[in-house]
Amino acid sequence: ARKASISDATKREYAAATGADLDALLGDCAYKEQHRPALTAFFKEQMRQQPQLPEKHFLNVLSDAADMDVLLVKRRDKFAGSAKSMIMIDMTMIARMTIVAAMVVIVSQIRQHWTTATVSSLTMKQRGTTWSEGFANKCLLPLFHKDLERLASMVVPVPDFPRPGIEFRHVLNIAQRQGGLALCTSLLRTRFKGDWVKVGAVACCEAGGFVYASALAQQVDVPLALIRGKLPPPTVSVKKPSSHISCSEPNDVGRKRIERSQDLIPRGASVVVIGDVLATGKTLCAVLQLLAEAGISHENISIMVVAEFPIHCGRELLYHRGFGAISIQCLLVFDGV
Repeated sequence: ARKASISDATKREYAAATGADLDALLGDCAYKEQHRPALTAFFKEQMRQQPQLPEKHFLNVLSDAADMDVLLVKRRDKFAGSAKSMIMIDMTMIARMTIVAAMVVIVSQIRQHWTTATVSSLTMKQRGTTWSEGFANKCLLPLFHKDLERLASMVVPVPDFPRPGIEFRHVLNIAQRQGGLALCTSLLRTRFKGDWVKVGAVACCEAGGFVYASALAQQVDVPLALIRGKLPPPTVSVKKPSSHISCSEPNDVGRKRIERSQDLIPRGASVVVIGDVLATGKTLCAVLQLLAEAGISHENISIMVVAEFPIHCGRELLYHRGFGAISIQCLLVFDGV
């Protein structure tokens, strides 16, 4: 594997303009820190002349890696605006990229050595091979586990459904395959970064979420909180927009209400939301709104989904709706719609 940074292009141009040692800029942290103020000023001047320069550098890096699998590693404080930038990548380029689970690994401030590490967050406190090897072993290598490959093989692509030009990924087909539901349940249970003992409820929304959440709730012995339409009173409800797949159907009404039983989840409980798919994020936003009205704080909510489709900017919507701090884990990530 090789590493590429979108800042390397700026370092090359800076070295050519100033006579700085390019190899040291790319590989010597101390030398790079000495030049950081001048590098920053150089980059700001480039940005003044070419506002789209970061996107250009990013696309150039992806173009050079068009025949490879790509893992993107970002600092947490750079993530908020990255979802939209990722979606702006040329679609033909996305089609050439093999996207694996948790493609984007959000990295916190790099300090001295890592103390905690998850697929969604990482805190580091030391530079060098020790933390990088630990990071790779704990966070990256599990993404290529054979069980995830097996799970992905059960998601059957269906071309031209529900309309021409769409390749539908049948995520619920996992539950229809021999051993599929057990495998998916096991992966959801073991890859959860929290403590199941501290979880008060497993919440899910119809209909795909019911399949995977029910099996998981039984295995971890946690109550199931069903979110759907037409529950018996007393309930609390919110409007839920149709999914991007449902919206393509001619008879879709566009919006309905989903409900939760009023006293189902104790105030202040820890809740894990299980979903089959994260696409536009609209359904997930409605679920999170219901939980918020139950007095469940963001820090007590975790989200796990079987499959994510980043092209629909679901994480970006969650961020803009105020749910950006909630942990999201996904088992599989697919390109396309």
